Order: sequence, then C-alpha cells, then structure tokens
Amino acid sequence: MTTKPAAEICVQATFIQTLKTFPATVHALLFFTLLIRFSYFMTWPFIAVIMTQNYHMTPVSIGMAMTSSALLSVVLGMYGGQLSDRLGRRVILLAGCAFSAVGYATLALATGMGLFIAGLMIIGVCFAWVDPPVRALMSDLLGDKRRRALALQIRYYLINVAAVSGPLVGIAFGLTSQKGTFLITGLSYLPFLVYVLLFIPAGKLLDKPSAHEDASVKFHQIMMVIARDKIYVAALLCSILCTIVYVNYESVIPQYLLLLDADAAVKLITLILVGNAFTVLIAQTFLIRFLAQVSLPKRIFLGGAIFAFSQLCFWATRTPDAWAWLLVTVVFSLGEAILLPNLNILLDQLAPAEHRGAYFGAANLTTLGIATGPLIGGVLLALTGAGVFLATALLSLLLCAIIYVCKAGMQTRLQNL
Repeated sequence: MTTKPAAEICVQATFIQTLKTFPATVHALLFFTLLIRFSYFMTWPFIAVIMTQNYHMTPVSIGMAMTSSALLSVVLGMYGGQLSDRLGRRVILLAGCAFSAVGYATLALATGMGLFIAGLMIIGVCFAWVDPPVRALMSDLLGDKRRRALALQIRYYLINVAAVSGPLVGIAFGLTSQKGTFLITGLSYLPFLVYVLLFIPAGKLLDKPSAHEDASVKFHQIMMVIARDKIYVAALLCSILCTIVYVNYESVIPQYLLLLDADAAVKLITLILVGNAFTVLIAQTFLIRFLAQVSLPKRIFLGGAIFAFSQLCFWATRTPDAWAWLLVTVVFSLGEAILLPNLNILLDQLAPAEHRGAYFGAANLTTLGIATGPLIGGVLLALTGAGVFLATALLSLLLCAIIYVCKAGMQTRLQNL
C-alpha cells in the first residue's frame, strides 16, 4: 500500500467534507488548542523581557531557567505518553490541565525570582502532559493517515491564528510584558479541564488492541523499542534540531533586540511575532496544495534549507529598523510553515498504533530543543552577539543532511505503513 502525500486530501475531497467526518471530540480538542494558545501568546513570547526587566536576569541565567523547565518536560513527557497508552488519555490530560492552571498562576503571583522559576518547573509538567496526549487522542479518534495529517495541519494553523491574535489583543489591553497576564493563561485551562472530565471517557479508546500490544510491557522496554527504530530516531533528531533553531527565534531574538535598542524592543518583538504568524497563515494556505505531490522528506529538506538561509539573514541584520526585521521574519516564516507541520506529520505517521502514546511521548524529546536552545543561545549571545545565528544556520544545515541521508529509508517506511 502506498502512502499519498497528506495534502492530496484537498484533491480527493473538499476541506469542508473531510472536516465534517471528524468526531466532535476532535473539533473540541482543536478549539481548546486555539483557546489555550491564544492566552499563551499574550505573554509567553515576552517572558525573556519579563525576566530581564523584573528580575534582572542575564541571558545565561534565563537560558538555564528555561532549560531546567524543558528538561523536566522531556522526562515526564516520555513517561506520561506511555502511561496514557496503558491508562488512557483522560487521566494524563486531567493532570496536565490542573498543573497548567497552577503553574501559570504561580508565574502571575510570584513575588521573587525563586517562586517564578518554580512556576516554570510546574509548566514543564503541564506541557508534557497536555500536548502529546492531545495529539495522540486526535490520532486515536481519526485513524487513517490522511485525516490525521489534515488535523495536524489545522492544529498548527490554529496555533498561528493564536500567535497573531494573542499579542495584538495583549497590546490593545496593555497586557504584553505584564506578569499578571499569566493568570489569564492559567484560567484558560479550566474549561478544557471540565471538558476532559465530562466528555473524555476513562480508559483506552482503542477497544481492539493490536495483536502485538502487550499491556504488561514496561516503560524501559518501550523506550528500547523506540531506540532501535533508527528511522524514527532520525526523524526525532531532525525535530530536535528544528526546535533548537525555532526556540532561538522566541528566546534569543527578544534579548538580541533589547541589546540593539531597549526602548523599541517590545514593539519590535510584537511586530515580528505577528508578522511571523501572519506569514505562516498565508503561506500554509498555499503550500499545502503547492507541495501536495512532494514527498514528506523532500518537504522537510526544503524547509530546513530556508531555515538556514533565514538564520544568515538574521546574522546580517544589525539594525533595529522594523522593515528589515519584518523582511527577515518573512523568510524565516516560510521555512517554518513548511518544516514544523511536516515534521509533526512525519513523526505521527512513523508511530505504530499499538504504542502511539509512547511514541508521542518520545516525540516530546523535541523538548530537548526547547531545553537546550535558550541556554545555548544565551551563552552564544553573551559570547558572540550576532554569532549565535551562524550556529543556528549550521544546525539547520545538519537537519538537511540527516534528511538527505535517510530520505530513502523514510520513504520506504511510509509506503509500507
């Protein structure tokens, strides 16, 4: 059986017709993704500014704090994914939503740096126990690869809608760079918590487990299965590299703009975040059809090449001029619109149904990029200034090299699933 590109769904059926086949729970999960990411984008992209201005933290200390939070997310994400395979998605989602509300409330109410960092640690838990189980639950409910791929594209599109509207609403109400806005983010998880409690059934949704599935398989045994899956590990490494580069856009560039022009930094950060999201929204609309006949590995290679070029453009931009940063952001966003959703689709399609939660939990290793990115970027920014962007360009090229070497094996695996 051959695997058709995910975007061919646009040819086989209209978007609306396919969307109508989604279960109501998938529609709800997409809605709550939009809701919580909307509140997230009102404040989180400015967290480096908050930590700098409120607590006078250096780029290295900011990187260490965010690294610690993300490392916690990596460990708990892998374990939580395997637990969701055994116990069902509901229990992990309930825990994740509850921790989310507590973590963001802690950030909002923190009176000192220690309590603020404790809030970051709690958020490391909530990210690991909300995002992977939601993706796994959507895959459980949709089943076939074409609809799963479309759902992931829609989810990524909605995240960018939130990335556009969140900062704009924050500016309109004077909420950006304000610690108290984290309380709104925490409260946004409560409706999701109620929905999960009332409408997501307990236990496993897949009533007929695969013949290969063994409920007694231990966590370390599942991890060994994943570690021996060389194609999946290669895709996972590409995703980690992508995340390292992407997180520098969110964590290092705000600090770099503070160094260039502290007075204009917040406005510039808002401009490039909104410009990034708008570009991704527009680009994604056309790229799905334009790249429909291109294989997943080739799409990822193209996105990685554009990513590398954008990092060189960031390195060459030494002025706080808004138009210059907006233009470079457009280049970066084109690479993002190709790379991020297609890496998610690749990881989804490579995951076997019987261990989908565990594989998605392992996919949370991409959080290593979130973990190491701010620290690496903060150290390089402190030591080399703009030289940090040369390093991220090299990481983007390494991603391209891995895809080039493994593309034949990936394509064969996708065709045989």
